Amino acid sequence: MNLYQMIFKRRSIRKFKKEEVPEQLLKDILYFGENIPRLYGDIQIKLGISENMEEHLPVKGLWKVEAPYYLVFYSEEKEGYLANAGYVLEHVLLYMTGKGLGTCYLGNTKVPESAPPGLKQVIVVAFGYPKTLLYRDPATAKRLPLKELCVFKEEAGESLKNILKAVRLAPSAMNTQPWRFIVYRDKIYVFSCREFLPSSSFVSMRGICMGIMLAHLTIAAEEMWMNVKLEAEETMEKKSYKSGAYVTTAFLKEYKG
Repeated sequence: MNLYQMIFKRRSIRKFKKEEVPEQLLKDILYFGENIPRLYGDIQIKLGISENMEEHLPVKGLWKVEAPYYLVFYSEEKEGYLANAGYVLEHVLLYMTGKGLGTCYLGNTKVPESAPPGLKQVIVVAFGYPKTLLYRDPATAKRLPLKELCVFKEEAGESLKNILKAVRLAPSAMNTQPWRFIVYRDKIYVFSCREFLPSSSFVSMRGICMGIMLAHLTIAAEEMWMNVKLEAEETMEKKSYKSGAYVTTAFLKEYKG
């Protein structure tokens, strides 16, 4: 199964077996993560894996989950680095789901590992073989309906509807779904909602969540044989929005054979 199919099956896993993951698969995960296209190609990143089979790591944070392994994302601290982290990691987590591994984002959580020079530890993912069911029925996902997430300015075709269905399933901190969309036939305006808890931790997680959502958008567009270009429009950036902020525009165009 490919990444698009995993969007509809992945669920957060918080209970893991004490079972070793093959060394080659761990290497494959790191290779995949460091070689996929990024949201911002000029931001240096690094992925690392911390083994915790004996539960010896003093993991600290708001959402601590005991796991045999932790995937650690390091990044330069530049404009867009949080969204870039979410974008890259969601590709990796969908890949891991396809390999039979359970995963769980741990916002505002740190593992005691030194960051590479010039980079900082951004977010940690707990992973391993799940004790519970790995896959879900997408119908059971607790998400807002598209009619509450989107304003449709033009009738959406089948491919565009499928893209939006994938976007709707993007995971977010506390399931807040901090995004809204204005939809045209060939483009989607993307907005972020204001934080209901405007703390620094939630603001940082919002950036990561936006990247996760944009990963779903681009993966689904590719599956629908549509080229997608994400570009912030200056005229949209200059406007003031009462309930949130403009993020980017996704321009969509069908591939021509």
